[in-house]
Amino acid sequence: MSSDEEWSSIFDIETGASQDVVQVLSRARLFDTLTEGQLLKLAPILHHRDFFPREVVVRQDAPGAGLYIILSGSVDVILRDTRNEDIVLATFGEGRMFGEISLVDGSPRTATGVSTTRSHLMGFFKADLMDLIEHAPRLGFKILHRLVQLLQEKFTESLADFRSQERLIRHRGRASGSKVEAHKGNGSFSQEPAAQRQGPARQGQATR
Repeated sequence: MSSDEEWSSIFDIETGASQDVVQVLSRARLFDTLTEGQLLKLAPILHHRDFFPREVVVRQDAPGAGLYIILSGSVDVILRDTRNEDIVLATFGEGRMFGEISLVDGSPRTATGVSTTRSHLMGFFKADLMDLIEHAPRLGFKILHRLVQLLQEKFTESLADFRSQERLIRHRGRASGSKVEAHKGNGSFSQEPAAQRQGPARQGQATR
């Protein structure tokens, strides 16, 4: 069983499923279609760990291996930009999950997660999902199907944001072009040829 490098080998597998854990799982979007019986079956295989305030849960650019659900406490999602400055993108509280894309894609983390208080998190890793698909296929594929739905939602939202930004850029481009044309038409310089603006040469003045 492999976990994210921040977790190292420090995790425990709880053999029991408390009602609190089941309630939190039922509010996590990945598991909100599961029945209570399925949640009770899932809960014992989750990995639990406590984090201190300001302790890193996952680190940007580190390989991702699974998702995390906040049982208690909260986590800041932080992006380090190209100027090496940290930007807090969001703060997640109890019941929120993050890192679900890592269940199907082991690409590097896109942001850092830092515990803001004493927090208790549950980890569900790709290896856990594969094990469910092998030994409890009905439950495993139900989770996988829900994961595909959530990823599709994210893709649709990202595409809508991109198209909105594209329309905004085009609108600004057209507006800038209109201002340039208006400036040319209303400027102090006539578009008539220079000879017409100067008028005929005065009588007796030599022309060259």
